[in-house]
Amino acid sequence: MRVRRIVISLVLAVFVFAAGMLATTGRAQADASDALQHVLEQVRYMGGSDFASLVKWARNGTPKPDDATFQPQKVEVDILNLSDGDRNAILYWLQGKGRAALYAQGASDSQIGPRRDFEAPTATPTPNAWRNIPLATASIEGANQGPIQILGGFAAVKRDGSAAIACLSFKNTDPQVALHVVFEFPLIGADGQPLGNLVLDRHGEFSPNIDIVSYGSMQAWQSNSGPRTYGDGCIQRTLPTAALPFLQARASGYHLVRVEFAGGGSWPPGAAPAAPPQGAPVPAPT
Repeated sequence: MRVRRIVISLVLAVFVFAAGMLATTGRAQADASDALQHVLEQVRYMGGSDFASLVKWARNGTPKPDDATFQPQKVEVDILNLSDGDRNAILYWLQGKGRAALYAQGASDSQIGPRRDFEAPTATPTPNAWRNIPLATASIEGANQGPIQILGGFAAVKRDGSAAIACLSFKNTDPQVALHVVFEFPLIGADGQPLGNLVLDRHGEFSPNIDIVSYGSMQAWQSNSGPRTYGDGCIQRTLPTAALPFLQARASGYHLVRVEFAGGGSWPPGAAPAAPPQGAPVPAPT
């Protein structure tokens, strides 16, 4: 019985010793090293310009400072003298990779300090509601169509299929003043099939060889880059629900339908009056 009591006492002693060792080890792993805490304390009280210099240093190869008399160079030297784990953890943080590595080294948020601007979550960009589709001639006639020269433009459809827009810049190359110019934009599907048309119907006094300018790209239109008159060269069709032609459109053609001149003539000669437009001039993106 006495031997048994001795054995039990020894087992309990070993158990208590092992538990103490585990607890000590656990505490050591749970707490940041003194050196890391010292560096974090210095960083925590850094001013804005010094901290910005430290971040720049961490993101540009961490060169060893020539003079470590003042901050942030003194902190840079202290960081370089940390153990590998501590050094990598604080550099990851300064490089914008988050606090996880510092947490793994036992540092707490209170030791790291309040979150800085560079730690703010990156805002997810809002997807563009519109997608650009190529605007191209239906033939190899190029920029000149009858008495009108095409200078540029773009076409786009809304991703939800509820709207489409086309804008066109042009110049009247006829010696007469044009009063009425009609363009048509056929929407084209992936297999080249026609899906429908947008019609731009412009009234005004379009003098010979004067550029009539509209938006040249979807980006320019969405940013309202240019005078409000640019919207006069656009046609937008908006529907209450999605339309298959807009969802399926992969390109848009363009061609001149009709021109009426101040002298009473027209192009093509004897052409019937143009159909009413589908849509309305566009002053600003939606």
